[in-house]
Amino acid sequence: MKLEMIEKEAFAGDYESVVLEQWKTCIAEANGISEKRNNSNNIFITLNTALFAVITFTLDYRSILLSAIGIAICILWICTINSYKKLNSVKYEIINEIESKLPLAPFTSEWDRLNNKYDYVRLTKIEKFIPWMFIILYSISILYPVVKALIAHICSCTGG
Repeated sequence: MKLEMIEKEAFAGDYESVVLEQWKTCIAEANGISEKRNNSNNIFITLNTALFAVITFTLDYRSILLSAIGIAICILWICTINSYKKLNSVKYEIINEIESKLPLAPFTSEWDRLNNKYDYVRLTKIEKFIPWMFIILYSISILYPVVKALIAHICSCTGG
């Protein structure tokens, strides 16, 4: 879909001022999405921390079920991160396109510099690291009672 619906020549008003105001609106919306993304991450971190704390006190057969629930929550968290990444990517593509109509292009310039001058690691990669760490901890919490039960079973069978 074309971003510019009315050509500058056909616009009956101060075209540049309207473009600037729309650019400001898009920036505000992008900031709002980033805030929601941070809130979402905080909720998932709190939920996983609480769940893992409960698991560490039990570490028995119940921890297997709770850990499976934790892994499902982490998968949902990763999907949420991916969704916000796509939404933000589209928002900034539009912001960059609007910037092409303005005298300065700070966001376009920022990304060019980050990508060309610095060894920049995108925030999404860092965000995804946290749920993957929880998935590893949950997996260990699943394996621990299983291995413990197997060792107890083997020892009881061998008379040890």
